[in-house]
Amino acid sequence: MRIITLYQPYATLMMLGLKTNETRNRRTLVRGTLGIHAAAAIPNWCRLKMNEASFKSALKDVELPTGKILGTVELIGSMRTEEWLLSQSDIIEGFYTAAVWNEIAFGDYSANRWAWQTINPTPFETPIPAKGSQGFWFFDLPNEVIQQD
Repeated sequence: MRIITLYQPYATLMMLGLKTNETRNRRTLVRGTLGIHAAAAIPNWCRLKMNEASFKSALKDVELPTGKILGTVELIGSMRTEEWLLSQSDIIEGFYTAAVWNEIAFGDYSANRWAWQTINPTPFETPIPAKGSQGFWFFDLPNEVIQQD
């Protein structure tokens, strides 16, 4: 299975369905099932982000496993962040919902970036230990995990 490594708390936020876009500096043509791996280390900048109100609220009483494949999502497309933001605004009222504000808080929606859009977060009952890598990488999941879906 194709996997991508994310730092915590972003990997867990994606598995909770609170983060549906992974924002990157390039688009992707990859589509389909994608495993979400939590990196082994949590950088200081991520620890600082976890002190922000939106993160504290979303992560209250939530465990943040590291060095493990947490589950899967379906990667359905990529869109420029500017376009994604426009698509989320209520045209008449000109506002965002609370869920969109959280999505913005959990990503980098600055200009000239891409939102990799995902749906159907499916956490594994037991996260799978794995080393991880930058970019996309591949991992053979155990049969019992594949049959769980």
